[in-house]
Amino acid sequence: MSQFAQQGPERQIPWLPGERFELALDSREGAINSSMAGADTLTVTTHRVIRLGVSGGAKTTEVAPLDRVSAVEVLDVSRDNGRLTKALIALGAGLLLAWLTWNLFDHVVLFSLVAGGLPVLGAVYLLTGYLFPDEEGALLLHCTGHTMRQPLLSEQSRHDAYLVAHRIYELMAGASNRLAQVQTASAAETPPASAAPANPYLGTPARPTPRAAASSNGGLAAMMAGTLTADRSALVPDVAERIARSIDKTASVTSYATRQTLRDPSHETMAAGDYVWEMEYAAPDRYRVTQTGWSDAGEVTERWLIAGADFYRDARGTWRRSEEPGRFATEQTLTKHLSPAKYLDILRQGFPSSHEVDADGGSRYLQVGYGSLTREALAAVLANPSPPQGVDGAAKLWLDMETDLLARAEVRIAERDGDRKLVFEQVFASYNAGQPIEPPVVAGREPVS
Repeated sequence: MSQFAQQGPERQIPWLPGERFELALDSREGAINSSMAGADTLTVTTHRVIRLGVSGGAKTTEVAPLDRVSAVEVLDVSRDNGRLTKALIALGAGLLLAWLTWNLFDHVVLFSLVAGGLPVLGAVYLLTGYLFPDEEGALLLHCTGHTMRQPLLSEQSRHDAYLVAHRIYELMAGASNRLAQVQTASAAETPPASAAPANPYLGTPARPTPRAAASSNGGLAAMMAGTLTADRSALVPDVAERIARSIDKTASVTSYATRQTLRDPSHETMAAGDYVWEMEYAAPDRYRVTQTGWSDAGEVTERWLIAGADFYRDARGTWRRSEEPGRFATEQTLTKHLSPAKYLDILRQGFPSSHEVDADGGSRYLQVGYGSLTREALAAVLANPSPPQGVDGAAKLWLDMETDLLARAEVRIAERDGDRKLVFEQVFASYNAGQPIEPPVVAGREPVS
């Protein structure tokens, strides 16, 4: 539940599951960080627009789902300086005519009042219109068969109305984009294969035969194999809170085992450009990695271990310590990227476009789906601070409902105007097991080249 729903006794509208507060607009104070705090307040959430007002002494409440809002309009009414100028000119002219008439007709009051009074009355009318405009400013939300009107009674509220209008548009556009991404992903699942470049994160890997991550349990093996079943009867009213807890807990783990595959969804067998990584991690800086890649010549497996600043490589069954760790900068960068941290940016991007409960035996997982990824989340997954333009991503993440830790991730990447697609699949197990990773017994050192 949002901070908004927890503030103050004035809350009259119950929160929907997973609904979060975005911002609110007060008719006089402008944008505020609390909702429904008084009369004439417009509240924007991830699901709805809610307005509290007063009409004829009665409190009114209006609610409109975001998907029913068709247009947003800001009516920015301010004082007309031209009207003020005309009023001052008319006032001056009236006073001048009254003074001239007074002197020309030998101080006859009636003539002075008639001659000068008419322009002065016109000046008063113009000044009244300047001080009290005929129409007040308003933020208009045009919904299906209805228009929601939020008054703008101060300069601050008129200024902040544009911010609120922009945020409403972003929420509307984000919901539409997520729906379009989900529809597109479900309509096209088997693109033609494409050649794989050397960089595995730009390649087109294939689907491997599922194997459990090191030290993983049967539930995670089933997750990798895709054998989890949806528990349609389960309701999860606290999705946002579970996601927040998962971010905090997963970010602070001290050890884990993981297995990641990178594949092309059009392949059923391993082919050139496919990769599988298996890794064990122990804080603060120890990693044991096995990498398996496929090329036209067949399958190639490599192993390495990182302990602090030391890099060890398995050379045909014999461990060697490198005198030049910088030679293996690519492996070191890739190793750190196999952590669950890259998926936390996806969880941070907002409320998921879908969620349900998956079960396997006694284990239950909250599956959260994101129909489209932000640039920040896409950059984290691809290990590229500036992802190529025209590349879209969608993700499904499984959170263990007992521990709130990230258990599995599946990310689909596709070129918007091309055929290339790839899928990241990764499982995690043995969180915080405390199993040490000791440096291997070294038979020799890598020669200095």
